[in-house]
Amino acid sequence: MLDSIRKRQRTLLTLITIIVIVAFAWIYNPATMRRGEGPGGAIGKLNGRTIIVADIQKIERNIQLASAFGMQDMIRDLTTAGRTRDDQFLSFAWNMLLVRDVAKSLEIEPASEQIAQAEKALPQFQTNNQFDPAKYQQVLDTVLKPNGFSAADLDNVVADYLRYTGVADLVKGSSPLPEAMFKEQYDLANQKLSLAIVRFNRADFESTIQVTDDDIQKYYNQRKGTLLSPERRTVEMVSFELTEDQKKLPNNQKIAVMKPLAQQADSFAQAVLQNPGNFDQVAKEKGLNVVRTDSFTFDKPDKTIAGDAALVRQVFNLSKENPVSDVIEGPDGFSVMKLVDIDASRPLTLAEAKDQIITAIKEQKAQAAIQAKANELRGKVDADMKKGVGFVQAAESAGAKVETPEPFALADPGKSADIAQLIAANGANPEPNETLKLLEDKGGAMLVHVLKIEPVDQQKYEEYKKTEFAAQNAGYERIAVREWLRVELQKAGRPPIFGQGAS
Repeated sequence: MLDSIRKRQRTLLTLITIIVIVAFAWIYNPATMRRGEGPGGAIGKLNGRTIIVADIQKIERNIQLASAFGMQDMIRDLTTAGRTRDDQFLSFAWNMLLVRDVAKSLEIEPASEQIAQAEKALPQFQTNNQFDPAKYQQVLDTVLKPNGFSAADLDNVVADYLRYTGVADLVKGSSPLPEAMFKEQYDLANQKLSLAIVRFNRADFESTIQVTDDDIQKYYNQRKGTLLSPERRTVEMVSFELTEDQKKLPNNQKIAVMKPLAQQADSFAQAVLQNPGNFDQVAKEKGLNVVRTDSFTFDKPDKTIAGDAALVRQVFNLSKENPVSDVIEGPDGFSVMKLVDIDASRPLTLAEAKDQIITAIKEQKAQAAIQAKANELRGKVDADMKKGVGFVQAAESAGAKVETPEPFALADPGKSADIAQLIAANGANPEPNETLKLLEDKGGAMLVHVLKIEPVDQQKYEEYKKTEFAAQNAGYERIAVREWLRVELQKAGRPPIFGQGAS
């Protein structure tokens, strides 16, 4: 059954959009069937009832239709967990089951007439902004039915979307973005800050630090269980890429030439998913070039995939049980990968870990020295400021070099970008005549004193609010929906694959 479902993916969306064709290549993986050892296998319990694999597969299958008919907001909001696509689809399906339960309990189940009206409003069935029965029938006869979908399947997807929007609207309606929070964030980003800065450069402190053999041995003895070599992997990859001339095409033209590549990639993936051992043979039969990487780590990927973070993530999501990847979309084509070898992480010997240990000890000692120096300086400055001395004079009297950069806003820092980034990264909320907590980064630390804050232009704020509040409110509401799902799932039950904690 699973194989036949995967084969249907290749053509379903040809008449709608190439983007959705690509999405179809994601949906099913043979591992899905093994979650519960067959369609009747139990996955877990939700609100006291047992959920089986078949329940999940029905919803996973309908994701294809939801994506095809533009219901990406539902897919996005209900996919709240999982590192792999299989687990993400399980997350979506589980959340959808929860939404169905909640819609029923709140008596906001969509009626048949509501479902029919919502279908008529779908853009795929419109001509001149009016429902076109001929288009509806064409899609039903030439796209859905040949791929095993029926009008009832579309009804079910639309009903789920109405349930989702009904429940989500209730959550969003009770959780709007407070304007006070919006204004506070605007002020924080746009108010001009006049600061006095004292820098503590880590390199200056590390240069005087000596690390003895005893230090190294002690560090190793205390942490040898965590001093590990990085896991290394080797993969083979088949790519389906645009030509150099095609890569230069405008996006609307590039989509058209990507279509056959998507179909080729999916055809290849279908052929090797069930028998990964035939990866090289199938590639040879199809005239495809197989590229084998050198062994590499996650942090230092092979040059073949170093420029594509999505490919690197996929490599480290593969397993010996499921060594072949889904079709992976890139900016100029598609790829399918097979895991060849895993060089597992292992404990390092003292000799292997020595350089790493020396670096760690120096960092620890430098950080401690910086904090001690900063505390000493701050103690002297605070004492003088209580006597009425200004921060700059007090810091200079204590022997510190003080910088007073030109006033800047965090949103427009100019030459003070490093200072702005450090303030933002530490979540600092500057107040006039305040000395912030010591702000640290890899390069060292800064002691920052706020000399003055210029208020924002109220008229500019009102203009900003008109253009940006709605979008930020929508984002805030999406966060509220995901938080609501997290809390409700803790009460209703989550599939064992995700444990019982937060999403």
